[in-house]
Amino acid sequence: MLMYGDAMGGKNTKLHAVLMYLKLAAALILMAVMAYAFTFHLDGDIGVVIWSFLIIAPLLSFLLTFRGRKNVHVTLEAPTYVAKGKGFAATVRLGSDGKLPVPFVRFGMQPSPCFSQSDARMVQCSLMPGEPLEIRQSMTAAYAGCGRLAMDTAEISDYLGLIHLTIRELPESLTVGVIPEIPSLTDAGVMLHAVSDIVATQDEDEEESSAAFSSVSMPGYIHRDYVPGDNLRRINWKLSAKRQKLMVRMDEAAATVRPSVILDLCNSEYTEQQLKMRETLMEGALGFLMLLVRQGIACSLRFASECSWKCIVLENEDAVRAAAVELATADFRHDGCRLDRSALQEKAGAFLVYTVNPDAELAQTFSQFQGKGYLCCVIPEKLNADALSHTDAVWTLSEDFTMTAQQK
Repeated sequence: MLMYGDAMGGKNTKLHAVLMYLKLAAALILMAVMAYAFTFHLDGDIGVVIWSFLIIAPLLSFLLTFRGRKNVHVTLEAPTYVAKGKGFAATVRLGSDGKLPVPFVRFGMQPSPCFSQSDARMVQCSLMPGEPLEIRQSMTAAYAGCGRLAMDTAEISDYLGLIHLTIRELPESLTVGVIPEIPSLTDAGVMLHAVSDIVATQDEDEEESSAAFSSVSMPGYIHRDYVPGDNLRRINWKLSAKRQKLMVRMDEAAATVRPSVILDLCNSEYTEQQLKMRETLMEGALGFLMLLVRQGIACSLRFASECSWKCIVLENEDAVRAAAVELATADFRHDGCRLDRSALQEKAGAFLVYTVNPDAELAQTFSQFQGKGYLCCVIPEKLNADALSHTDAVWTLSEDFTMTAQQK
């Protein structure tokens, strides 16, 4: 038997519990008054029966409910990844190892704000021994990023509705990653042009310095003639123009300037507005990374998750799509450092920081990147960038992925 009750969660949970105890107390008081009236004023035999019912029935009901709670086991399952805007099901499995039926089990889901639940009402069902139940709760992935899914407080009650005991051994919450989309950016050409110029300039400097080194010493590029089938991104167009033939870099991985995109998206608590800003920056960063790789510019994506920094090297469009899946389960919690300092050890040329917290603390961290390359900060359009300093440029990103340069 499966029934749905009223939605219950958060502050309503305590109110519901208080009301249940008040109803129970009122019912027992009324029954005690009736038993007293029958015993001493109407019919003593009926009064004794009523007193027996008042004592024995609740006692037996409590013992059976307490025993049933120990035999009930609950599991929760959900997909690891889901596309943004798509629906999915969280599956709750209930079973009992006892020999007697379990009167009623009542529970609800507690999804994070990343998800919207189709029916938020509490579920109430009874269990038979050896006949497990599988209940599917429909959800929709509303915002991209890492979300958690847990069961709300579950309880077991008796047939009389007098006893309500909490089921203590609930399954652990699950992480469900909502895969962000990769949008087309508007008015991002200026920022793309700035980054491309930096990469081209530093590549040219590297090329000019390569003549001073032998093939054994690796600081510069080693070139060979182009062979059909070679990756076009390895062609050194400037050198090819000088020599009047296509020249391919053989040690591109060792010498290439690789711009670094750093995500600073950690918040102690996510409201729906904060989730939307996090999603906008996450997808905006992926959109700009896609623009870079389509221009033949290899780049790196850095983000924090579970208090450690991760770096993904992106050289083609498939790598950017794979990075979107990686971001889906990232919680963006860092180790106390707002930016990944290891990026300073690489030849990045440009640092593009996407942040939801453009505050003085971040500005102080930017001072460590001064003189290391072009430093650009991207923030949601609803935030103020007055506290930021030590940057070469600040851009705002709207929810429709329009980029606007701010005055520096």
